[in-house]
Amino acid sequence: MLKKRIIFALLYKDGKYCLSRNFRLQEVGDVDWLIKNFNFEDISNYIDELFIINVGSANFSKIEFFNDIEKITKQFFIPITLGGQINSIDYAKELFSIGADKISLNTAYLENEKLALDLAQRFGSQAIVASIDFRKMLVNGEKYFRCYSKNTSALNLNLFDHIETVQALGCGEILLRSFDSDGSSNGLDMDFLSAVSLKSSTVPLIIAGGIGKSEHLIEGLVNPKINAVCTSNLLNFINDGFKVARQEVELLGLPVSKIVT
Repeated sequence: MLKKRIIFALLYKDGKYCLSRNFRLQEVGDVDWLIKNFNFEDISNYIDELFIINVGSANFSKIEFFNDIEKITKQFFIPITLGGQINSIDYAKELFSIGADKISLNTAYLENEKLALDLAQRFGSQAIVASIDFRKMLVNGEKYFRCYSKNTSALNLNLFDHIETVQALGCGEILLRSFDSDGSSNGLDMDFLSAVSLKSSTVPLIIAGGIGKSEHLIEGLVNPKINAVCTSNLLNFINDGFKVARQEVELLGLPVSKIVT
């Protein structure tokens, strides 16, 4: 049985780290601000993986981004996934060379399927996370889940068809992030799960968007269709939400990667 995981994601934008609300970004501080204000070493005891996603401009400073990654990863030793602006095999190789255990792809699956397939064949499916953003809509009174991308013209792409596509292109797991719940802190959008069974995923699923407290983490982790929960809400660093969620999941008897004492 796959272990349940808690994942934290940092959103990097041109030297700053951001909060996100419905994919609108608010800068909160640079890497030195992060390290000063948050105890990464302690937090790493309660999370299983860290994602660092470059959501900035295409002409970002690679040196600055890589220096930030080095500073952050010195704080702890947990698996790291890096993503954003991955547009070549060579750049992916650089990310692995600076410590990435996995890379996360989003736009490549929408605009360059050959690159996505080549990356999976080159580095292995276990090293590729397909990141999919989606919105919930009503079409003729029926719920419809459509892929979303701010970088691409309006997508008339069914979420579940896209899940099948990214699996066929060799991803090892899928991160699903709800536009509607993103940054709301009101809880995960679980509606789409009832439809996942119609075109089920054959790889682990990560769900993100809406996590504001430990109860929301637990809600995702107890669902048998979900393998991991991910939050990019920096406010989750402030209290002991990660620790409380992990302890509660342990009490429920679910398999977890770490045991908290």
